[in-house]
Amino acid sequence: MNIKIITDSCSDLPEEIVEKYKITVIPLEIRFKDETYIDGIDLKSDDFFDMLKKSDELPKTASPSPEQFLDAFAGPEEDIIVVTISSKLSSTYNSALIAKGLYEQDNDDKKIHILDSKNASVGEGLVVMRIAQLIKAGTGIREVLEAADSFIQETQIFFLLDTLENIVKGGRIGKVAGQIASILSIKLIMKSDGNGVVDLAEKVRGSKRALRRLVEIVGENANNIENRILGIAHANCYEKALEYKKMIEERYNFKDIIISKIGATIGTYSGEGGLLVAFL
Repeated sequence: MNIKIITDSCSDLPEEIVEKYKITVIPLEIRFKDETYIDGIDLKSDDFFDMLKKSDELPKTASPSPEQFLDAFAGPEEDIIVVTISSKLSSTYNSALIAKGLYEQDNDDKKIHILDSKNASVGEGLVVMRIAQLIKAGTGIREVLEAADSFIQETQIFFLLDTLENIVKGGRIGKVAGQIASILSIKLIMKSDGNGVVDLAEKVRGSKRALRRLVEIVGENANNIENRILGIAHANCYEKALEYKKMIEERYNFKDIIISKIGATIGTYSGEGGLLVAFL
């Protein structure tokens, strides 16, 4: 394999997929007050949500440094593909670009390709996985890059927030509005606009109704379902993810469905109990 694939920890890929396709994952940092943790390494998803519940303020996230990417560029591969979280959500993409520039100042033995996934969590992860599958199959770099561009454009992502607590903590809505929404059991369904920006898609009353609506939204937006992969990422709510998977399988015939955990970086914004779904 003469192509190396690198991504960041925001891709929320299951460990078995990372190992199967030899994907290099660069972690972000999570800062709880005076403590700094490495996403996915010394701060696992379950522990993160326990800490989040006990904190009265949101943790801060920090992008990988250019030096971390430079270290990851090492190896015999002639081509390196880096896929990052949306540049609208993090400066990780810029760090990777800086690393590419620094490397190319002193080296000409590799071609480094930095791709903005315009996505996050399992949406980004699906793009990475599909690229990795092509690499493993021996596809040439030109064809891989052409396919990668299509993957990025085709991926759609929606997520269901179970709680507005983190949005309130982050100052995105007022405390009173958040309390009213909680009392009325209003659930927000969010979406990516295709350019990496997160927008509100719908407001739904009640958890069960919101979950059913998230199933319907997939059918309304996905075509050629039998040729697509569905990714489900959960924020410390595995049973809900399984329930959603069952509801999907009763209505649609996806080529494959993967379930992953929402990590600390994305979990900072989603809060516990959220579901994020993407298809490609």
